[in-house]
Amino acid sequence: MPRGVIAVVVVGLIACVAAALLATDKGSGEAADLEWVLSRPIPDSRPVPVPGGGGEMQLTEAGIRATGTNAASYALYRTLAVLEVSAGARVGSGKIVCSMRAPEGTEVAQTHNHRASYPRSSEELYEQEVPEVLLLEFSSHGDELAVVDVSDLPERFATERGINLVWPEYTLRHEQWEWFLPPGRPKEALVLPFLAVWKSTAVPSVKTSCTLKTSAGEATVQSEGSLPESSEPIAE
Repeated sequence: MPRGVIAVVVVGLIACVAAALLATDKGSGEAADLEWVLSRPIPDSRPVPVPGGGGEMQLTEAGIRATGTNAASYALYRTLAVLEVSAGARVGSGKIVCSMRAPEGTEVAQTHNHRASYPRSSEELYEQEVPEVLLLEFSSHGDELAVVDVSDLPERFATERGINLVWPEYTLRHEQWEWFLPPGRPKEALVLPFLAVWKSTAVPSVKTSCTLKTSAGEATVQSEGSLPESSEPIAE
């Protein structure tokens, strides 16, 4: 079944069971289905050589999407980026640290048990399930929960097996991921998507960076972008 079709089905299922997951005394326990009403791509980073040779690394396919603002002037917005490393690059047993920084007036959104940051910590990232939709704590339409679509994500959070992922200690407005790579060179281009969903009263923006650390040295790529303005209020 295509991912888009699955997403429609999952949205309905999540809305039906939301009360069991996150019911509060402020709303009905149901979930509002919110659309991304503003979006803008972020330019790819400049490609940089991998330490020791054998390829390049680059941030690609980055972008920002935002919902409308609620009665408290908050909007949800998603920041996505993909780190790509050339096939055959000398990255075996290396470490990659990526981060996203959001502006003042922003905090990472929450699911029922975690921050809305993906991928999660994992001993085998290749096997981690990629969500179709997210159920988040966000007030709108008289509900305390919101469902947003993320069915445009790649099918996997890693293209190589044997990658471990760790979330470092959280700091305000700063999401981080640490990938620990397996020995050897990737047979295909190594593709690592990552994203965060934020709750903010500010104009949505993000600064993203990734640093590769190997026995041969370090290399860093960076990108940043923002929406031109805050979104319009949600029609409630």
